[in-house]
Amino acid sequence: MTRLKNFFHQFIIIFLFICFVLAIRFTPISQTFEFDYDEGFNLIKAFLYSQGFSLYTQIWNDQPPLFTVLLSYWLNLFGHSIFAARILILIFSAVLIHCFYKIISTELGRLPALIATILLFTSWLYIRLSISVMIGLPSLSLAMLSIYLLHLYQQNYRKFYIIFSGISLALSLQTKLFTIFLVPLIFFYLFSFNSKTIASINFSKQNIVNAALWLASLGLMYILIGILFQQFWNYEQLIITHLNQPQNSKIENFNNQEYLRYMISQDYDYIFLACVGIGAIFSKKYRNGIFPLAWLITSVLILLNHQPLWYHYYPLLAIPICWLAAYGVAFLIDSFFKKKLINAKQLIIPSLLVVILIGLVIATPPNPKGSVPKNAELMQQVLKYKDATNWIFTDHPIYAFYAKLRVPPEIAVMSYKRLNSGELTSPEILAVLQNYRPEQIVLSRWTSQLKSDNKFMAYINDNYSKTYTNEIGSEEHYILK
Repeated sequence: MTRLKNFFHQFIIIFLFICFVLAIRFTPISQTFEFDYDEGFNLIKAFLYSQGFSLYTQIWNDQPPLFTVLLSYWLNLFGHSIFAARILILIFSAVLIHCFYKIISTELGRLPALIATILLFTSWLYIRLSISVMIGLPSLSLAMLSIYLLHLYQQNYRKFYIIFSGISLALSLQTKLFTIFLVPLIFFYLFSFNSKTIASINFSKQNIVNAALWLASLGLMYILIGILFQQFWNYEQLIITHLNQPQNSKIENFNNQEYLRYMISQDYDYIFLACVGIGAIFSKKYRNGIFPLAWLITSVLILLNHQPLWYHYYPLLAIPICWLAAYGVAFLIDSFFKKKLINAKQLIIPSLLVVILIGLVIATPPNPKGSVPKNAELMQQVLKYKDATNWIFTDHPIYAFYAKLRVPPEIAVMSYKRLNSGELTSPEILAVLQNYRPEQIVLSRWTSQLKSDNKFMAYINDNYSKTYTNEIGSEEHYILK
């Protein structure tokens, strides 16, 4: 009964968080056409999967299968709307926030945990990513759940927490592989259980068994999902596309140091508080604080060498920064309120830290990111010919999703990454067009690049009629003659 009450209590907290975000962001969730191009890719893949097309062999997919499958079933259950899809992401965000709070409150108490959670929630673009149909936040949510389960194990030493922790991280990796750097961190974290010093490793029999059990659970679940969805036989889509990115220094995202500096500049105040926390970890010997510190250092090193960088990678930094900030908050609370006798000299450093923090809060202006604009006229054209359409060819699949129309699964993802890595060539695009003879064509994102292929345009001019073009010719609509 106690466990049931605890589960119900945590469910209520997650539910209230979802209601809160809905209350403050209902209009963007329900009315924003598209936050990011990735939304269109994820939605159309899920839609095609629900139509019976298989991942990798039919639907081109450069990501693990779990999110597409889950989103497909979710949409089948709650309706094929972007609002329903965004609610699913919000649920993942609520789980992440809740696990984050519970982990910190176990060691530092409720107030530092609450403040750190608020910092994470208000960190750069976190709310936006909580309502965008993208795979990064769900992957991080499952990873945070994995870490939280290990904290539960430390409280009552029940082995099933170890098993489910490994399974949860496997699910995270099968959502997006960018949490793989947490595998060695958590593996070594397991050997710190019952350690006597802040950074020591305890190779006790119990810790070795725990690590082996966790790793086995992770590996078996990851392999099982991979086999089930034929993931391991399509490494070209999953690996080669990511490795074959040509350098383009003209694009800001390829300038790692510059773009990383831009990302962290959004939260200088949080970073300062995290630095205070790092000092507190070593001075107060908070052993568990080594984990978020290792997470932050590892993720910074990875992002300095990964190209291109995208804004939706920022939670990889925001989570450990806000986690470390919790230690800074605990230090300040202890400095001001928990000492029985406090003289003026003892308050100088904590007061100075608070003044600097307030200054950084004021000096760090919000820098929101805009959404992808909707072309209402183009959407109207797609809907006008919907009843006579079996297939729609488009480089911007969100239009197809809103109209509930199928795109050729080979081009469900016509992304920057795929086009610029050479994984999708002009002859292949033309072959898709010829094989499917779609009743509609919508060019909205890569219009100039596609139209630069003479054979592609010759085929369109011979077989299609243009019904719409915008003033600058960047968006066009065609129907089959």
